[in-house]
Amino acid sequence: MNQRYREVRLEKGLTLQVAAGYLGRSKQWLSEVERGNIELSYSDSIGLAKAYNSTPDIFLPNKSKKIGQRNSKKEKKPSPSPPAA
Repeated sequence: MNQRYREVRLEKGLTLQVAAGYLGRSKQWLSEVERGNIELSYSDSIGLAKAYNSTPDIFLPNKSKKIGQRNSKKEKKPSPSPPAA
């Protein structure tokens, strides 16, 4: 997931300095987080997500395409037959 922090930051077009500044942290600290040397706390994760104008789930791997494909291939259950007259 640490790589995802970097991916999101770059998608948002932010530098390490600017993104870390939202949390009152140094760019070195955020770099260490992105490289997996420091684990991001829950509160910092929320703060970083807010800085990116999002929610913490933005840092989860993006699997929306796979989920959508799986759901589109789902077979529909047949409708129940009308009662016999």
